[in-house]
Amino acid sequence: MLAQRSKNPYPLLLLLFLTSCVPSRQFTSVTYNCNFSKTGSLKAHLKPSNRFVPMIMAHQGGIEDGYPGNCIATFENTYQNVPCVLLEFDIRMTADSQLVISHDNELGIRTNGTGLLNQQQWKDVKNLRLKDDKGLLTKNKIPSFKEVLDWSKDKSLILVVDKKPETDIVKTIKMLKDNNAIHKSIVICYSLDEAKKVYELEPSLMLAVGFNSWDHITNVEKSGLPLENIVALTPKELQPESFYLKVHSMKILTSLGTNGNIDTLNTEISAPMYNKIWESGADIICTDQPIFVHSLFQK
Repeated sequence: MLAQRSKNPYPLLLLLFLTSCVPSRQFTSVTYNCNFSKTGSLKAHLKPSNRFVPMIMAHQGGIEDGYPGNCIATFENTYQNVPCVLLEFDIRMTADSQLVISHDNELGIRTNGTGLLNQQQWKDVKNLRLKDDKGLLTKNKIPSFKEVLDWSKDKSLILVVDKKPETDIVKTIKMLKDNNAIHKSIVICYSLDEAKKVYELEPSLMLAVGFNSWDHITNVEKSGLPLENIVALTPKELQPESFYLKVHSMKILTSLGTNGNIDTLNTEISAPMYNKIWESGADIICTDQPIFVHSLFQK
């Protein structure tokens, strides 16, 4: 049983959800086949069809039940409880160019360390202990990107790589290639120029790109990027039905994040809101509470 989350009414957001008109989703089947070894299988999976429940993206791997974000123990817990999960994590780089998993550059926010991660050597930070979402120190440590790829090697999941802007993109893509993880990875891109760079480095990679307005949709259409390689990261506020229909007409999945807002509400308030997100047109729910949200859509 999950503990009740702290109260945070967000009255305006709640009003938006309760008053919005939502269409009925027409998807009729679902599969948890996450073997993406066949060329093109991940692209085929990430299309807006053939499912009656949303995909679940675990923001930072999830932070439920005292598990800190961005650590292997958390990834394992989520993997064991959410079939075919999209596991999102953050990559930063130390002063000695080691790629590591950390949401923040400031070590004091989520570890028992101090200073900036990118100004320290890997040997000096790899034994720091991670804090959970309540700030309590855990036994878990910062993993390297290589450690995460080794852990995920034989697992049926999707890796969602949030390479922070200051992190070397060439080194990041090389690490995915060297560890045979391209076929099950999505790289989050902070601009269309960055998306073009990633595509140039590895044309088979899936790209998560911001679709924050109608202008952004138009810019993606004009970018020259292959639409079959793209997943749309949409605003946290629900958009009009026509917005999602337009993205779906491009054969692109839409993702909406509930981390930091709906995820913080009591479960009796948040539960119907996750369902409304799905019914409104978002195909992927990106959440800090992946196990809980997954459970809501199980009959």
